[in-house]
Amino acid sequence: MCIKVSKQLSISSWNVNGLFKRISGNRVCKLDDDNICQIMTADIVGLSETHIPTNEILNYDGYKCFVNCRSSDSNKVRGGLATFFKKEILSGVKLMDKTMDDIMWFKLDKTFFSFDRNVFLCFLYIPPSNSSYTLRTNFDKQIFEKLEADIAKYSISGDVILMGDLNAHINCKELDFITNEVDDSLDNFLPTNYVADSVCKFRNTQVHQKTNNYGKLILDLCTESQLRILKGRTLGDSKGKITFYNHNGVSIDDYCLCSSEFLPNIVNFSVGQFEPTISDHCPISITIHSQLVNKSCDNYVKPTLRRVKWTTKREEIFKSNMLKVNFGTINSDVDNLTQKIDANNTCNSNVTQSVNDTVSSISSILYNAAFLSNTNKTPGKTKRSKRRKIKKPYYDNECESKYRSLKSLTRKLCTEPWNDSLRHKVLYNKKELNKLIRKKI
Repeated sequence: MCIKVSKQLSISSWNVNGLFKRISGNRVCKLDDDNICQIMTADIVGLSETHIPTNEILNYDGYKCFVNCRSSDSNKVRGGLATFFKKEILSGVKLMDKTMDDIMWFKLDKTFFSFDRNVFLCFLYIPPSNSSYTLRTNFDKQIFEKLEADIAKYSISGDVILMGDLNAHINCKELDFITNEVDDSLDNFLPTNYVADSVCKFRNTQVHQKTNNYGKLILDLCTESQLRILKGRTLGDSKGKITFYNHNGVSIDDYCLCSSEFLPNIVNFSVGQFEPTISDHCPISITIHSQLVNKSCDNYVKPTLRRVKWTTKREEIFKSNMLKVNFGTINSDVDNLTQKIDANNTCNSNVTQSVNDTVSSISSILYNAAFLSNTNKTPGKTKRSKRRKIKKPYYDNECESKYRSLKSLTRKLCTEPWNDSLRHKVLYNKKELNKLIRKKI
C-alpha cells in the first residue's frame, strides 16, 4: 500500500559559466569537481550557461539530465541549459517546452507531490542586453514575449516558478505588486479573477543597485502575472545576498519568481557559497513543502534503523553481547503464546497482538546487541576535522594550501561584498591557483 511521505523538495539553479574548462589542453568537466557537490544534492538542479553542443551527453550519478543548447557546433557554443532530476521523482515530472533557446518548462504533478495545483517550473538564462548574441538576434525581446505568453498559459491550470540568471538589476524599493490592491476603488481596473495576496512588501539587498531595463520588464511581468520575487524577503535570504562577483563589481543577477498563491508552500530561499574556481555566480536554492504519493516514495523515507557495515570485529561484539542477554522473559512469553494458541485453536486478535509483541521484543534484543558498541566511530575524530579528499595526482599539498587560502578570502568577501580590494584579491588568488594547477599538470 502506498502512503504519503513528507518531503521537502529542493530546487537549485546555478550559472556555471561553462560546464567544461581546459587545463593544459585537457577538457575537464566541472561535474567531476568536488566543489560542485554542494549544489548537486538538490532534487532538481538547473544549470545555465553550460556552453555545450547539442550532441553532448551529460551524466551524474542518480540523476536524469535534460538539455537545451543553442548550437551543434562545438566551436561556437554559448548559453545552454542542463536540468538534472533525481530518478526517484521522475514519474512526477514532465518536460513541457524547450522550443526556445535558454528556456525550459517542466510540470511537477500535483498528485505525485501533493500540491493543490500543478506547478510549472521554468529554468531560463537571459543573456546581457549588450552581448553580441542579443544585439544580433534581438533575443531579449523574444524571450520576454514568450515568457509573458507561457506564464499566461500555465497560470490557468497551475502555479508558476521561474529560476535562473536573468541579468536583471532591481532596486529594492521597486515594487513587484500593485499597491493598495485590496482597495475597493481598484475593483473596476483589476481582472475579476485577481486575488490580492499578503506578501511582505519590503525587500532587502546587500548592495544598492539601480533598476536596469531587464529589471523593469521583470517588475512588469510580476505585477501582470502576480509573481513575487523571493530574494530579500524570504526566510534564508532576508538580507538579499550578492549572487555575482567579477572584476567590474558585484550585483544581484540571479532570481527566483513564484506565483503569489504558492508562497505558503515555500519553506526558504537561499544563496549558496561563492565558488570562484567554478563560476563567478553563486547558486540559488528554494525548498518547498510537499508529500510524495507513489511507490517510489519509499526511497525518501528516512530509515528508522541505523545501518551498519558488518565486519569480523562487529560479529565478535554481537556474539559477546548476545551471551549477556537474559532470554528467560522471551522463553516465558513464547510458552504463554503457545498455550493460548492450543487453547483457542485459532489466531484471534489477542493472539495476533501477542505474536507481534514477542517478535518486536526479539528484534529489539538483536538490534541492541549489534549497536551496544559503535565500532564505526573513531575516537577524537569529528566532522569538523574532516579534510577534502585529494583525488588527482597533480593536486598536491601546495595546491591544497592555495585553495584553502582562496576559500578563506571568499568567505570574508561574502560578508563584505562592497570591499573592492578584497574582491580583486580573491580573483587574483583564483588566477594564481589556476596557474599553479596548470604548472603541476
